[in-house]
Amino acid sequence: MPLNYESVDFIEVLGKRRSCRFYDPERAVEPEKTQAICQAARNASHMGNANCITVTIVEAQETKDKFTEIVSAFNIPMAKMAPVSLVFALDRDLWYNGLPKGLPALFKMGGVNPSHGWSMDNIENTTLPRLTTFPPEIVAYLLSCETGMAMASAQLMATALGLGSCCYAGQGPKIAEVLGFRESMQFVWAMAIGYPGESVESMGWRPRSPYGDIIYKEKCGVPAVADPGVDAELTALGMMGEASALTPERLAAVNKAAEAMGLPTRTDENG
Repeated sequence: MPLNYESVDFIEVLGKRRSCRFYDPERAVEPEKTQAICQAARNASHMGNANCITVTIVEAQETKDKFTEIVSAFNIPMAKMAPVSLVFALDRDLWYNGLPKGLPALFKMGGVNPSHGWSMDNIENTTLPRLTTFPPEIVAYLLSCETGMAMASAQLMATALGLGSCCYAGQGPKIAEVLGFRESMQFVWAMAIGYPGESVESMGWRPRSPYGDIIYKEKCGVPAVADPGVDAELTALGMMGEASALTPERLAAVNKAAEAMGLPTRTDENG
């Protein structure tokens, strides 16, 4: 079925993305939407075009049941409710074996050029010997960063398609065993995907640190100054908002979602 991508405003997508923890287990995620989300992850940045990030689509109830035994207690409801979990992993062998193919391919198609000091001689005799001798722990660190970029793209695509998403952790070695990972693979994160069991409004705006507390200018600790006009425009476009209080209306919406899923409700504003 057509996905109607053109009707989606990217700035609004940035503002609507939430860590969604209530899903409708009776409403399946269409295969074309799962594919679009995975394509967004596949199309994210890959250092040296080595393509070392894998995504395993988990839909079978048997597998989801196993997940409930190897994820944190507060992640179990998501793992059970969400019709789809995407399991992101890195593969170190794809780094060592993929770079010798990916970097020359980048040069030949004009992705890297002599303007920046690239040449086939540089790639074959300097860059590849250095990168392919990185120890596994360094490779794992680099690929964890790339996995994060792939996951961000997947989350935004899910939001654009009217779906909710939330990342969750688990016992990596046991997840690897359940999914049959190769020895060179390492679990990074799982991502629940499904139709939200509550609205964006009831999920509310999450509190975030002030701009200058985490955005610096020139040197670490020197606050960058946000232009109020830019912030006002982004707020008007739906990308930003003030942190939401737990009003009686939001509390009722959260409890309604919990009741619908057979989960415990919240009895007072302080939890």
